[in-house]
Amino acid sequence: MISFFRRIFSSKLGLFLTFCFIGLIAFAFATADVSSSGTFGGVTGSGTAVKIGDSKLTTAELGQSVNNAFRGEQRQNTGLDLKTYINGGGFDSVLDRLINSFAIADFGTKYGMAAGKRLVDGEIANIGAFQGADGQFSEENFRRALQQQGLNETQLRDDFTRNLLADQLLTTAGFGAAVPQKLVVPYASLLLESREGQIATVPSVAFIDNKKPAKAALEAFYAKNASRYTIPERRTIRYALFEKSRFNDKIKPTEKEIAGYYNLNKPRYAASETRNLNQVIVPTEAAAKALVAKINGGTSLDQAAKSVGLSAAEVGSISKADFANNASQAVANAAFAVRSGAIAGPAQSALGWHIVKVEAVTQIPARPLDQVRTEIVNELTRTKIEEAMAELTVRLEDEFADGSTLSDIAKAEKLKVESTPALLANGQNPNDQNYRPIPEMERILPIAFAVEADSEPQIVEIIPGQQYAAVDVDDITEAAPPPLAQIEQLVTRDYMLDQGSKKAKTVADKIAKAVSGGTPLSKAIADAGVKLPNPERISSTRADLARQSQQGQVPPPLSLMFSMAQGTAKSLAAPRDQGWFVVVLDKLNRGDASKRDDLLTATKAQFKQVFGNEYSAQFINAMKADIGVKRNEDSLTALKNQLLGGN
Repeated sequence: MISFFRRIFSSKLGLFLTFCFIGLIAFAFATADVSSSGTFGGVTGSGTAVKIGDSKLTTAELGQSVNNAFRGEQRQNTGLDLKTYINGGGFDSVLDRLINSFAIADFGTKYGMAAGKRLVDGEIANIGAFQGADGQFSEENFRRALQQQGLNETQLRDDFTRNLLADQLLTTAGFGAAVPQKLVVPYASLLLESREGQIATVPSVAFIDNKKPAKAALEAFYAKNASRYTIPERRTIRYALFEKSRFNDKIKPTEKEIAGYYNLNKPRYAASETRNLNQVIVPTEAAAKALVAKINGGTSLDQAAKSVGLSAAEVGSISKADFANNASQAVANAAFAVRSGAIAGPAQSALGWHIVKVEAVTQIPARPLDQVRTEIVNELTRTKIEEAMAELTVRLEDEFADGSTLSDIAKAEKLKVESTPALLANGQNPNDQNYRPIPEMERILPIAFAVEADSEPQIVEIIPGQQYAAVDVDDITEAAPPPLAQIEQLVTRDYMLDQGSKKAKTVADKIAKAVSGGTPLSKAIADAGVKLPNPERISSTRADLARQSQQGQVPPPLSLMFSMAQGTAKSLAAPRDQGWFVVVLDKLNRGDASKRDDLLTATKAQFKQVFGNEYSAQFINAMKADIGVKRNEDSLTALKNQLLGGN
């Protein structure tokens, strides 16, 4: 129970993320999985899926959102196909979250709330995909990303507006939820509970008939379990890499450009002077003059400053212009008007009155053009190469948009086109376990799996400003199981395990029933009439179970043992038809957290978040009731069928 609560609040947005569809587009950009599809098998954007208050959720928006969410899940589970995702509740989950998002925003608008343009701009500027190399918002990256993902600016801004309104409304919905102590103590005590029991294994292999199965039975098993053998969607990718270094021998600045750069930056190369300075700043002119008199009398700057409770600060080597920016022009004029070793001032700045000692003077002679030629050539070459690279990428994008193919571009630009085998979204080749994609595929694959089959080639930035790839999806192999003949040996093995598992279940159920009736586990196993492994004794606490759950390492039999009554036994299927477990709970040792203030405090905090979530959920339901939600079941059914049929 406690581990369940922990999982709920793993997100820093907590209750908001639990009940509201937040940041769909931002999430899609972060994972590079936004599809550009606008229609889905004849269900077009003109159809209304749900009317929420004064807003409409179109079938196109819903279909695109389902596709986005599926792509995100598929990146974590490459074996997932769209049909399984939808039948597993993915479609309904996305629909519910979108309805909530629209309802919250419509409710806020109805009662005078708003998310201003500047606030939306700020949220958009914080998305990494829209930022340049300097970490600031880049209009060019913003437009390019929208184009690559098939989105328009209005669509993006609408999403952020809804999310910001939801943030305003829901943040305080569950604030200050009260939790009775009588409710906290029993749940906190669960963490101190320990259990002892036994686990017996009834393996499927003990019941396997080694006769070759009938062809009809094998075919029926394969048809029923086709999803088990389905290979996820694969894509063959053609790409051509190009780097900034391709311009190294082609771009050289002219003598006119070199001279122009020198003349434009003459102050940089003119004779200059820097001074190493120390200073003391006092609040009044009178105090400054008194301090100068003391220094002129033979006291050092440091000692004079200490005598009035101050200390001399080292400015270091600095030019007159820089010192004027740091202090004031008057202070800089004074400091640069005296010889080395002299005291300058007092002179005033916004900070007070400065007394400055000149520790050293460094004269930097003027540098003629011949002396700085190499420096200027390098700077101009670097700038011109960067400009040429930027112009090339923009030109290639324009040519792709105008219908040029990857082969056309490669021929014109003398690029080498490479092709991958049919790869999964994670870069694996299911036909060659030893295949390793090139490192650049880490940036190429998300884009290649986001575009539609008929999309134009894309320019993908591999190393910002340094390396790029022109990418085209050559072929898409839809998710499907291979022919039975190719994997007959594997299917035969699974079929025999399946048949053995059915027999193992009968034996496991018989053992569990006998143990629950009072028969010792060892005797129930012996009475089964089959040679089985010796049972294993186990003991654990619920706190250990919670820790293992956070790491995703809880053995299913152990989890089952913590949901049973003492003195009972239950059977549990092992993964992949490997057999069955018989789980026996011998002893339950209840915990008492009534004197564990630390545990009570932590549990209460978790319950407050749970209660807050519930309040937020009820608030969302109330908002939907207030503005009205009308579902078009015919359109929803048609869209779901089209998505399933298109898989």
